[in-house]
Amino acid sequence: CLDINKETTKVASNFFKKASLDNKIKIILAPAMDSLNKLKNENEKFDMIFIDADKENYINYYNLSYQLLKKGGLIIIDNVLWKGEVSNSDKKDRLTTVIKNFNSTVKEDERVEKTILPLGDGLTICKKI
Repeated sequence: CLDINKETTKVASNFFKKASLDNKIKIILAPAMDSLNKLKNENEKFDMIFIDADKENYINYYNLSYQLLKKGGLIIIDNVLWKGEVSNSDKKDRLTTVIKNFNSTVKEDERVEKTILPLGDGLTICKKI
C-alpha cells in the first residue's frame, strides 16, 4: 500500500490490524512515483495493482505499474468516469481533460485487455497479456 499522507496511513493501518491483515499488507509512506520506481529497481512483481491517486500522474502510475505487473496480472484504476464528465464534450477543465486523455491512452494500449465497470465513479480493469 503506497501512501503519502501520514494520517490516512495511520487510519488504514488500524483497519488492517482489526482485519488481522497487518502481517500481509506492507505500507510504504512516500511519494508513489518514488516508491514505484524503487519497486521496479528491486525487480518486484505483482498480481494486481490498484491506482487511486493524484489524477495528473495516472498515466505515469499506469506505465510504471505495467512494468511491475506479472503476465495475466491486473491493473485497476479508479475514477475513470469522473462523475460522468468524461462523456461531456463541453467539459474542458484540467482534471476532466487529464482523465479523458488517460482513458484514451489506455484504450489504445494493445498490451492489455481492458474494460470499464460503471460502478461508483468508474473502474477500468486492465489485464496484462
